Amino acid sequence: MEANKSGFKVLAVYGSSESSPHAVSRLDDSDELIASSDGKPLSGIEVKVVDEQRNQLARGEIGEEASRGPNVFLGYFKQPELTQRYLDEDGWYYSGDLAIVRNDDYLRVVGRKKDIIIRGGQNISPAEVESLLYKHPKVERVAIIGIPDDRMGERACALVVSKEDHTFTFEEMIRFLSEQKIAKYKYPEKLYLVKELPVTPSGKIQKHKLVEMIRDSNFEMNC
Repeated sequence: MEANKSGFKVLAVYGSSESSPHAVSRLDDSDELIASSDGKPLSGIEVKVVDEQRNQLARGEIGEEASRGPNVFLGYFKQPELTQRYLDEDGWYYSGDLAIVRNDDYLRVVGRKKDIIIRGGQNISPAEVESLLYKHPKVERVAIIGIPDDRMGERACALVVSKEDHTFTFEEMIRFLSEQKIAKYKYPEKLYLVKELPVTPSGKIQKHKLVEMIRDSNFEMNC
């Protein structure tokens, strides 16, 4: 890591305004562990992942992250209905983030519930596919979005900014994902090569704009 070369230790920290940072890497964690997780719950704070009915899931399963402890807020100001939606009577705050609690108690955030693509009744996490494609030497930036489909409900589509002087084909993408041992139903079914991706001032990709641009056919498809 570049920070290490300069004498700094970079840690992973996870939390939100409603549940202030509650998972943190440890100083003696390896660089690999820090890069592959979002930290371990701090002392006195409970973390779990749950299904749609808020039943706790086993370690290693993807579900909505929830936390409980002195770090959790008391509720939204003068918004009881909103508070009730995200904070239950037992003090658990449901973040809307999709995550995995690993066997070593470390947390790995993999996406947002609202970003999930539902293809033929099967859930696809865009963040999971994006993290794999970022490993490809030709990929500079990538965004996975769902596009409406009459038969399947949604289909996954990849928008890729390739690195300078490189091309990236649909066949290369599928071959690479196959090598990563990801389930086939998660493969993007379309690939658009773009020069840039629209982002917010903080650098977050604006996926809603990508959906609009595809709908208006402003991209050249490569598949």
